[in-house]
Amino acid sequence: MRYLKHLSLLLLLSFFVGCTPTPNLPRNNDESTTSALYERSFEAHFPNVALLNLFFTQMPKGGDLHHHYSGSLYVETYLEWVKNKGWFIDTCSFKIVKTKSNEACKTLSVDELIANNTLYRKLLTLWSDKDFDNHSHEQLPPDSNFFNTFGYFSPISDQYMDVGLNIIKERALNENVSYIETMLSRVGVNSADFFSAEEAKNINNALRHATTQEEVNVLLDRISTVYAQNSAFETKVASFIKELEKRHEGIDTASFTMRYQTYATRVVEPLQVYTDLLSGYKAVLSSPLVVGVNIVAPENNTVAINDYTLHMRMFNYLASHYPQVPRSLHAGELTIGMVEPKELLFHITQARKIAGAQRIGHGVDIAYEKESLALLKELKEHAAIEINLTSNEFILGVSGKEHPYSIYAAYGVPIVISTDDSGVSRDNLTHEYVLLASRYHPSYATIKTYVYNSIDYSFLTPAEKAKVKMQLDKKFEVFEKEMSALAKSLK
Repeated sequence: MRYLKHLSLLLLLSFFVGCTPTPNLPRNNDESTTSALYERSFEAHFPNVALLNLFFTQMPKGGDLHHHYSGSLYVETYLEWVKNKGWFIDTCSFKIVKTKSNEACKTLSVDELIANNTLYRKLLTLWSDKDFDNHSHEQLPPDSNFFNTFGYFSPISDQYMDVGLNIIKERALNENVSYIETMLSRVGVNSADFFSAEEAKNINNALRHATTQEEVNVLLDRISTVYAQNSAFETKVASFIKELEKRHEGIDTASFTMRYQTYATRVVEPLQVYTDLLSGYKAVLSSPLVVGVNIVAPENNTVAINDYTLHMRMFNYLASHYPQVPRSLHAGELTIGMVEPKELLFHITQARKIAGAQRIGHGVDIAYEKESLALLKELKEHAAIEINLTSNEFILGVSGKEHPYSIYAAYGVPIVISTDDSGVSRDNLTHEYVLLASRYHPSYATIKTYVYNSIDYSFLTPAEKAKVKMQLDKKFEVFEKEMSALAKSLK
């Protein structure tokens, strides 16, 4: 019995070793020297983070595929926009208000607020994750602190979107990022404009009581028919596309490309979730700028938990009608203790097998999924994982050996490294690669694979992918020449 137990363990270990992708051998001297320079960061007992920062700042990083527009702009930018609007900050709630108030809480202009260092530092801790854990202070749970930030800057986040997109582009160029695929916004169709309150209530109840995909499909057919027969629905989608095209002007260049996902919010009533998804699919079909549909918001929210399978069935229905529309889903952004154990058993599985997601955002609860071994095989063959180390650590408290990166890497599941909400987290894609290297020490060849994955698993067209990959090839040639020269100059 003990022999069989040991044999099973050996087979399992050999299985994971066998699934570890073999790094490509260096193709030239510069690549070999660059790889050796990277390895110098690990000669001491602790990684040389300063050298890694220098290395990854210069390294071409391909694309950032898990990227939220509003969460990627820094607080300082939003305050500039508040000032431009002539709006104010309520010093009790730290929320944006449009007029001065005579209430007990003073409303201050942005300049007045910034002049008061105590108030300004307080605002930074509420509008972002800054200083959350480096001193003692009253604080919410980290996941609440993270998701609450959007409520503070949401009134201003879409006011200067063309400016914001250019800021994101400039930041990307400065750290050698070629492509951003950002989750921009909902299309903005309101189900209440098409259904009465009583109709919506009945539809929501029926959707939540449906127990099979077939039952859900019948209900979604009826909803879709209402929208198909009302030109206002298509008009709203067309208006969204027209505004997006205007905001996108001048963004794409010879060395940079940006595309957009739209999404549904998983914490609202089912009819509105489906309305957002359907309008999102229509937007993808209407414009080459919109390349995919997602679903966002806290996965542990009560509504999100109760309606999770229903949401996956909505994606399934839409995929059967519009199979050409790409899907990337937030799934498995959960860990033990955050929800009941039963909720850790199936979220990634359903996102892949029911919704047909081509990429999974986060995927942190993989080790708890009931069908985790079959799921790993499914993901390896049909999807990629978007790894977001900073937000996983902050929101979920999962990092280092607790993070499933090593499982995905050992099994050979395609991995892309991304930022999530770099403005809220106050970091960038370079920092994510530094965390990856310092915590897990993948080879330089493996890191290059992740960079190219970020284009291969993007929702760009084949021609666009080929163009960006050719640019990457040239950028890596330059980078490796520069790193080779650096290596020779270091003692």
